[in-house]
Amino acid sequence: MILTRLRHELDNLSKSERRIAEVILADPEAAVHATTAEIARKAEVSDPMISRLCRGLGCKGFPEFKVQLAQNLAKNTSYVTRSVSVNDNADTYVNKLISANQGALEYLRKELDISTIEAAVEALDKAKRIEIFGMGGCSSIAQDAQHKLFRLGTPTIAYEDNLKQRMAAAAADEHSVILFISFTGRTHATIETAHTAKLSGAKVIAITEPNSPLAAASDIVITSGSELEDTTIYVPMTTRIMILTIIDILATGLALKRSPGIDEHLKKIKESLDNTKAERK
Repeated sequence: MILTRLRHELDNLSKSERRIAEVILADPEAAVHATTAEIARKAEVSDPMISRLCRGLGCKGFPEFKVQLAQNLAKNTSYVTRSVSVNDNADTYVNKLISANQGALEYLRKELDISTIEAAVEALDKAKRIEIFGMGGCSSIAQDAQHKLFRLGTPTIAYEDNLKQRMAAAAADEHSVILFISFTGRTHATIETAHTAKLSGAKVIAITEPNSPLAAASDIVITSGSELEDTTIYVPMTTRIMILTIIDILATGLALKRSPGIDEHLKKIKESLDNTKAERK
């Protein structure tokens, strides 16, 4: 637990780091919602000292530290999310969840590898067919990805049924890109389907845990951020937000890559909906 680690390290910290630790330990709840600048001001240290302390505790930065801190503050196990406690009132859990999501997106900003994003966009751009596979909690994300990508000029379909996924993977070829979305990357059926897709010659992109078997079976791996959240026990919340953000990034990258040629195509699609909405008063 991050608070326990922080307490144990107090005597080993520099004077500046110790002041930061004391500010956090004095009011961990406030630290979850605080910015780097606010903590630095209270501890009378420079902003970079906050990141230095967080790295010393095994975190990659203050956003990841805040996510772990929010998880640590749950006094009783909640099967909803680690970020909250069963005794939290509405004001508390609203702020905790918003802070956890903010921290997760900051973590994603630092962890996303731009060259990997560029490679994924390039693969999507070259594909003659895009298929998106997601099961369980990832099925709705796969549908959202289809909704974003099908408008950009390439036939796109999402499958949530594993039997359909297996058949589609077997029927794929070198012109296909299959995008796998998985919180853990450890579901046997998903891993087997990824291997089938590779044998068929398809380009396999996975948004998943980087150290998972699914990642090992993929050509391009984009972190899902699931290392911040135990998705095998808790309802994936911050992870879902991060994956949806990645989908938006890929769709935006593909749209920009195909501009200005795609603009008229998108305009036609938008205009097809004009008569489906009531006029604003």
